[in-house]
Parts: sequence; structure tokens; C-alpha cells
Amino acid sequence: MDTQLLSILQELNPWLTGPNVPIIDMDQYNPRKNMDLLLKSEWDKLCLVLVGPRQSGKTTLGKMICQQLIVNQRFQSLLYLNCDFSEIRKELSSFLFIKKLIEEFGLKKPIVFIDEVQRLESPGLLLKTIIDAKMPVKLMASGSSQLEIKSKVQEFLTGRQLEAVILPFSYQEADAINKELLAIYGCYPDVILSAEKEIILDQLYRNYINKDIIEILKVGHPDVMQKLITLMAHMSGQLVNYNQLSIDCKVSAYIINNYIDILENTYILAKVKPFVGNKRKEITSNPKYYFIDNGFRNRALQNYSELNDRIDNGLLIEGAVYQEILKYKTQNFFSFDIYFWRTQSGAEVDFILYKNKNFFIPIEVKYRQMDVPHISRSFRSYIDAYKPKVGLYITKNILDKITVNDCTIHLIPFEDLEHIFPVIGKGLDLE
Repeated sequence: MDTQLLSILQELNPWLTGPNVPIIDMDQYNPRKNMDLLLKSEWDKLCLVLVGPRQSGKTTLGKMICQQLIVNQRFQSLLYLNCDFSEIRKELSSFLFIKKLIEEFGLKKPIVFIDEVQRLESPGLLLKTIIDAKMPVKLMASGSSQLEIKSKVQEFLTGRQLEAVILPFSYQEADAINKELLAIYGCYPDVILSAEKEIILDQLYRNYINKDIIEILKVGHPDVMQKLITLMAHMSGQLVNYNQLSIDCKVSAYIINNYIDILENTYILAKVKPFVGNKRKEITSNPKYYFIDNGFRNRALQNYSELNDRIDNGLLIEGAVYQEILKYKTQNFFSFDIYFWRTQSGAEVDFILYKNKNFFIPIEVKYRQMDVPHISRSFRSYIDAYKPKVGLYITKNILDKITVNDCTIHLIPFEDLEHIFPVIGKGLDLE
């Protein structure tokens, strides 16, 4: 074996040559909410695919899962392969390389963890070949681009994989941090742990543009993409007009739609569609977009001012609430949709969590001081029209519960945001 390649492999896998070297230092590990679910024994025969934005903690979580599987004696060792290294990418064109490494290191019943798998030419075919060859291994893979995971991996692994979306830390996972600070700088692990948050966010942003957009996805107009990200940051939580974006960016609407699709599939933006019931006066087209992480949005805006000094603090908190609901959904593999509601006359509710016609919850975010508990006219309009059993109203300072038209409305301060999840779980019959 090439000495340079062997040196890289030994550096990536120090536990293979040093039996007392841990895979993950527990003192540096921040527990993730979905850990127990991902450790269930029924997944042992499936390829576990961790997807999510770059630097969201996929590798750390993946290694922690491996370490726990070994501690539990379900597997005996880990072979970690990082496809950011060109030397490894070159050799991984064939599953025979993995077989050779297992023999080289004398591994028995190993876990093979292939990181940044989308960088391979044919990762899905590689993983399928390993599975079909019935090699005595547990397969894991990670990727940062849903576009490439779908095209290169998923079509080969139908019925053979469990895909888990790993987003930046939830507020519950970063429970020692002030939530208003998280709303400004976001929840990427490296940002949370750093005293120089603006520098780390700037590097995350630049790495995304240079690596995912230019190097990997080969986007033809990276300058247009950067301008589009900034425009979407200004429009976060507001109705999007694709034609206006094409005028502002001086490119076709086709390119705008393509680039927004890329931003969605690389976990920068998430689309929220309008809720359409049986009322003719509801809007039925333009969606809204939210950033997956507020820190990334604020980097695009070059604005890290405190909440009380910002004119967009309401939109920031609204985005933060959306992000936490999305994390709650993905971490638990829950099945419900997130919509917004708006009528042609302008009545609007920020979010409608919809499981089916019997289980749905309206959520309104009003980050302002209240003297007494009350709700907006728009929120009352939705309740009158659809008669939900439960609603949520996110406030700045009020913790209370009121009843309107037989709907129990929980008013919860943003600082106590984690209290919404038991209400959602019960209201949507999830738990």
C-alpha cells in the first residue's frame, strides 16, 4: 500500500494502532437528542446515511454512534474513511479497497464509516456492492448535499438504508446558552463553542461558497449565488417573488429557481408553502423561505447586532422558532407538514403544523412585550375558520393559557421555547 495513503489512514484511525485511543473524547462531546433513536438494533443491517449542512456535527455524531456500538459489543472496530482526501477518493472506486483495508488492519466485524460520500464518483454503487457482497460490516455514510445524495446514493440503496438529517444543535442541545444569543449567532457546533463567533461564521460561509457551490456543484455564477443568498436573507419569512429575484439578480427565472433549489438541498434554506383549506380567499401560490440557521442568515446580512437594536428582531425570532420545530421533526422522524396561512385580505398565521384533518396546530410568533395575554385578530380568524383544538402563541414575556372558541392556546415566552414540544407532541398525536 502507498506509504502516503497508509499514513493518512493511520492518522484518521488512531484507534486501530493504539488500542486505548478513544474514537470520541467524551469530554468534548455534546449529546444529541436523536442518539438513542439512531442506536436502535433494528438499524444494524441497514446503511446509516447522515445528511445535513457542512459542519453541523454529522462526523462527530457518526463517530459517537460507532463508539457506542462497539462499547455495546454489537461491532468490534471502526474503519473511518474521509472522502475529502483525494488519495482516499481515488482508491474507493472499488469495494476491493475496503476489503483490502479490513485485511491490512486485521479487522473483525467492523463498522465502515465513509464521510463526505457525495465526493465519490459512484458512491451508491459502491455501497450497494458492499451490501450485495454480504461483507461482514456495518455501513455508515455522511453527506452535505441532498442533491448529490439523491442522485448518487439513494437510488441504489432503496430498502437498504436509514437516512437521518443532522441539523445544527437545537436549543435543547445547547441549553446552557442564552437563546437570544443563539438567535443571533445560530447553532453550528463550532460557532457555539467559539469565543470568536463572527470569524467562525465567516469561514463557514466562505467554505460553503467555495467548496459546495464552486468546487463540488460547479455553479456557473457564484457571484449571482452570493447576491441571491443576501436577498433571501433580507426576505426571510416573507413571500417570495421569483420574477422579482430574477430582475434583481439580472439572470433568468430558471436560474433563480435552480439556485434556490440548490440552497434548499444543501441545507441553507427551507421552503414553507401556504396552507390551503376550503376557503376561497386564501392565497395558493408564493411560498416563504427560512434559513436553516440564523447565524448563516446574519452572516449574509453582515449584521450581528443584538435583538433589541434590530428592526428585524421579529423575523429573527420567527426564523428561530421555525428552525427549532424543523429540528424537532427531523430528530424524531416525525411525519407532519409545516405551512403558513395567509388570506388575500392579509390575515396571516406564521405556522400551521399539519398531520391530518384531525390533528393540526396554528402557531403565531409575536416577540413583543405584553401586559396581559391576548392573541391577534388574524390568529382568531384562523381559529374561527378551522376550529383547531390547540394553538401556540410565542411571546416575549407571557406564560399563560387561554381558551378561544374551544381552542386551548398556550402562550409561551421565547426563552422557554422548549415547552412547545410537549404541546406539539400531544396536539399532533405524535408521542
